[in-house]
Amino acid sequence: MQSWRGNGNLTGANSVAMKYLFDSNILIYHLKGQLNPLGTSLLAEGLAGEGAYSIITKIELLGFNQSYSEELQARHLIATLQEFELTDAIADRTIQLRKAHRIKLPDALIAATAIVHQLTIVTRNTSDFSAIAGLNCINPFA
Repeated sequence: MQSWRGNGNLTGANSVAMKYLFDSNILIYHLKGQLNPLGTSLLAEGLAGEGAYSIITKIELLGFNQSYSEELQARHLIATLQEFELTDAIADRTIQLRKAHRIKLPDALIAATAIVHQLTIVTRNTSDFSAIAGLNCINPFA
């Protein structure tokens, strides 16, 4: 069973395949108007139905003090992407990653989500994920 929320469908003739899992930093750069053209292009693809985020990204994005209007902008942004919730498969893969690599819990959750759902992570912090074999990352700032 796949668990996710958002505006897309898992199946159907008109469904778009997920390609990207956006890290918190990319969404924050976008909200601050600091995302470069490549990042903006990737995010546009994501907003067109090819993008998602991990539940930990939601927590990171909304879990700090910000103005009411800033929070509304952040909520609107993530409402247009798919949300992947924490499942047993993601939890199990997170545990494996934490045992095998020195990786922070939020990064392990993002990596596990990408692996389980076969997505490419879009992040500025590719070094956080570089030791994980089989994980694809794009740094739009590189």
